[in-house]
Amino acid sequence: RRHLAHGARRGTAQPTPSSNSPRTVHAMLAPADLLASLPLRKHPAPKRLYTCAGTDTCDTALGIMIEHKVACLPVVRGGSPPAVIGLLDVTDIVSLVVHQQDGSADWTSVTASQALHKNRKNPPILNDSGSLLDVANMMIETHLHRALVQDSASAIDNFITQSDLLGALHSNLDQIDQKYTLRKISDFHKVRANPERQTLVTVQATSTAINAFRVIDHFHVSGVPVLDGSKEDKLVANLSARDVRYIISDNKWPLTLHQLSALDLCRMLHSHNDTDPPLAVSLSMDNTLRDVIEMLFHYRIHRVFILNQSKQVTHLLSIVDVLEEVVLY
Repeated sequence: RRHLAHGARRGTAQPTPSSNSPRTVHAMLAPADLLASLPLRKHPAPKRLYTCAGTDTCDTALGIMIEHKVACLPVVRGGSPPAVIGLLDVTDIVSLVVHQQDGSADWTSVTASQALHKNRKNPPILNDSGSLLDVANMMIETHLHRALVQDSASAIDNFITQSDLLGALHSNLDQIDQKYTLRKISDFHKVRANPERQTLVTVQATSTAINAFRVIDHFHVSGVPVLDGSKEDKLVANLSARDVRYIISDNKWPLTLHQLSALDLCRMLHSHNDTDPPLAVSLSMDNTLRDVIEMLFHYRIHRVFILNQSKQVTHLLSIVDVLEEVVLY
């Protein structure tokens, strides 16, 4: 692994230990070693793992997602124990909707197994004898955002998300060596591969929301930066397919996607987010890995945008990008 120069983190007060209290010195860890030290058996499991059958309609599956406020369901086939045949994401349902021409076609009768994206069919299942590092490696390799975990009897007993891994890194930031946490974004492997600008899928603020989601679906991405359409193409919002879960129960769904612009839809979705993030969360090349992790965790988001001095988007960093950076480099 690379060893980068240490630096001071601006704008952060450093705690001063009391002179009367003993000082405990902990060994600083590499992020991969930290994740490897966190066993899957001890990771908190959801109180209940909600699923749908492969024969259930998308309308039924969507109802389960809305009722229990989840964005993804394991799709199971009958048996004892039931076999998981895929992961149905709310983005799969959005994909069905965007292939409609006018919002009036009946997508609700499509079954969950028919709606599965090919990358989410027959997902890998990890053994609970492993660690969070195994989950991170699986997500990096497959670009899946969730991992199913089974016990020694092959029963699914946990469902770990990319946000869970981010939370593990965030809660243990002070145990991670500063040569990692103070690494500048400009030194990230992904950025150094394309230092000026990476190729990004973008949409214009005035585009209809349905066309924006068609772009998301066509390029198989989960979200895009929304630009203002000026000569500078400045960032004005982030549009994520998963965010539609906030409005998908609205009786105007999916006609809303045909009636609103991409920016207006972002504003509507933003009003439902209880962490009250900006319409688009951005950082600069001088920010650090610690800043990225803290920003993603604080706002409970999946991506941040990196801006140049002209406030133009040059790069996008997702949670999986963070995992790649801390595990592989």
